[in-house]
Amino acid sequence: MEHVVFFPGPDGAPAFHRFASLDEAVRFVEHMRNVEGVVDVSVHQLTLVPLAFRAYYKVEVPGEAAEMPAVPEQAPPLEPVAVVEGMDELAPEPVLDVVPEVVEPVLAEAGPAEAEVAASADGKRSLGFFAH
Repeated sequence: MEHVVFFPGPDGAPAFHRFASLDEAVRFVEHMRNVEGVVDVSVHQLTLVPLAFRAYYKVEVPGEAAEMPAVPEQAPPLEPVAVVEGMDELAPEPVLDVVPEVVEPVLAEAGPAEAEVAASADGKRSLGFFAH
């Protein structure tokens, strides 16, 4: 198992050395303390961290600055759900259908050009682009 020794370098910047075994790392720490006079030393064990990769796509609009959104974390796997006998009896009641109220556009406030565009040749009003 690999180990890493962190210590301040000669210029005060953080430095580190990697070692193949803990014994080698301890000998280096003893050298740093006894010979170099370095007191602020730490030893860390390196272990493998499993990684998973996912593909994602980023869409950019030319000419506009767009920030890349953060990649969402992977959701934990779902646990299986137990089947309970008589589950059909617990089903929720159906939702009643609701008819939306129809709202007619007010053409009196629109100018003559807008009123002409909104009414078609057969006298019916158009929803414009969104009706297609």
